[in-house]
Amino acid sequence: MKKIRDFLISLKVYFARTASYISLINSAMILFLLLSDLEKYGIDLEIKDWIIPLFVLGIISMLIFGYLEYTFFFEAEQRKTSERNPYTKDIIARLDRIERRLGKKK
Repeated sequence: MKKIRDFLISLKVYFARTASYISLINSAMILFLLLSDLEKYGIDLEIKDWIIPLFVLGIISMLIFGYLEYTFFFEAEQRKTSERNPYTKDIIARLDRIERRLGKKK
């Protein structure tokens, strides 16, 4: 049963990674369509000269935004949640009691 569970968990992780890679490819295709539509409006540019730098710039900006979001919002919210959550306080108190008991036995 544990092997099946581990397999399903790893399969879910692989699907999530695949979905993120597909979304990156999808954003590159949307960028290509956007650049090709600009030529209809009289903005003449070479798509093959701009597609890769703009795509790399988009990935870098997503990484920076993800890092900032994680640093400033996720960790702060996690701290607030762990402080307010009575179940977490109860678990921490129980773990402290268990550690004191184990310390007395040694």
